[in-house]
Amino acid sequence: MSDLYDRLMVSRRARIVIPVAGALLLVVGLAAPAWIGIPALIVIIAFVAWMARNSVDQTSGLARLRVLVAGILTFLVVGRFLTAVLG
Repeated sequence: MSDLYDRLMVSRRARIVIPVAGALLLVVGLAAPAWIGIPALIVIIAFVAWMARNSVDQTSGLARLRVLVAGILTFLVVGRFLTAVLG
């Protein structure tokens, strides 16, 4: 487990900033043009995957939920990319 992960888990400011930043990136990822939206969604996927990788118990329900969220976001990125290319 990394030191940055530990600091994020105990930081009071991170508990507010991370969900707000994630929500903003999600809105941008879904509403903005594809050349802005796809990188925003990729940033969220990278963060969620990092959190899942560094979780204490890899078999816990929360770790599984993070993997599910990363999968859903991956499908959104693929959908945005295909819409931009084919549309």
